[in-house]
Parts: sequence; structure tokens; C-alpha cells
Amino acid sequence: MIKIAICDDQKEYLDTAKNLITQYGAEKDVPFDITEFSNPSDLLDETVEYDIYLLDVCMPGITGMSLATELRAKRIESPIVFLTSYSDYAVQAFGVNATHYIVKPYTKEEFFKGVDKALAAININSPKTIKLKIEGGYKTILVYNIVWSESNDHYQIISLLNGEKLSVRISATELADKLSPFGCFYQCGKTYIINLDYIDKLSSNSAALTSGDNLVIPRTAFKGLQTAYFDYFGRR
Repeated sequence: MIKIAICDDQKEYLDTAKNLITQYGAEKDVPFDITEFSNPSDLLDETVEYDIYLLDVCMPGITGMSLATELRAKRIESPIVFLTSYSDYAVQAFGVNATHYIVKPYTKEEFFKGVDKALAAININSPKTIKLKIEGGYKTILVYNIVWSESNDHYQIISLLNGEKLSVRISATELADKLSPFGCFYQCGKTYIINLDYIDKLSSNSAALTSGDNLVIPRTAFKGLQTAYFDYFGRR
């Protein structure tokens, strides 16, 4: 899940940017978690580090340029794309290592180009995939489309973001080894491998996922999952 922050004091453009990000995600099969800010101070006070920032330049109180400078001072290196009605700030934009600069009013194509560049900067457009043997051959799977998997005899039943389920003849340990380089997966006991990005809520004995699934976690495995979850998001 790619966490993206949009900051614009004009509701019209805030809504437009959110709608275009949603369209981009649907058309290109990229999962976004979108957070909107109409006040730059609220974004500056945010403790979450986002994967991509879309910032208006001219805002009251703190300009988008000042906001970007503050983010860089916090050692946040995420791609920044500026959305502005003025082209005068282009030189300053690249002074804070901005990924792209889009002048309002922008077209869908211009906006998508900016998002393409931001995603390329965090290597999302260099697809992270694994190849697994399924019945009838092999299938290449985008890693960020894997929500969770469950052991069933000698098979793993892999649940994808679009609701599809794949039956793969592989052990849980082998699958966990294939997924471990990506950093967002946790092998929970002998039964589940869970993508931490898709956990919506942890309770005393279960994990509620954004897919709507609710996984009952053995008591002996829950503490490890909880620790892995908070460690993972503490690093982001």
C-alpha cells in the first residue's frame, strides 16, 4: 500500500487531486492510501511519513516550498510533486529535490505523468514480483497485490488484492523466504503469512485486514505479529 499525502488549501483542487489519484490506482492497479490536508501545519505536525507528497505551493501560513524544506529537514526523502497555479517557483522546487512540478489547471495526462515520476522514484514502477508455480504453469505476481496466505496441507492459498485466490504447491517457509526481501510480510505461526500493509486492526486474538478478512491468530503467535506490526510502521 502506497501512502500518499495531498495538501492544498483549495477544496476544489484537493478533491481533483484525490479523484485523479483514485483513477490512477484503478487504471494501473496500484493500491493507494490517501490522506488529505487543507492546512499545511497539520501535515507538518503529522508523525506518519508518507511515500509520496503532493503539495500546493501557495497556501496561507506555510507555503508549499517552506513545507517541503521542513520535510527535508526531518530527513524525509519521499518524492514531492508540487501542484501550483504559478510557474515562477520551478527553480525553488528543484532546490528541495522535487520530483515533478505541475501547473494548474492540469490535465489528467499531466497529473498522471507526475505520479509516474513519483512512483518511479520509489521504485514502484520497477515492479516487485515473485514467480510461483501454479496448476498449468507459472504465474508472476506483483508483491504489493498479495494480502495474505493460508497453509492448506502442502499448499498455500494466496489471497490477492482483487479478491482472487491462488493455490500454490509450496511450503509456508518457502513462501515466506521468497517474500522476506520485501520487508512487509510476517509469517504468523504455521498458518498465515500476512502483508502488514493491509492490517486494519489488531485485537487480542485476531487481525482484521483491509480486504474484509478477519484472521483468528493463535495466542502463541499474536504477540510476535503485534511486535512486527509496530516495528514495521515505526520504521516508516
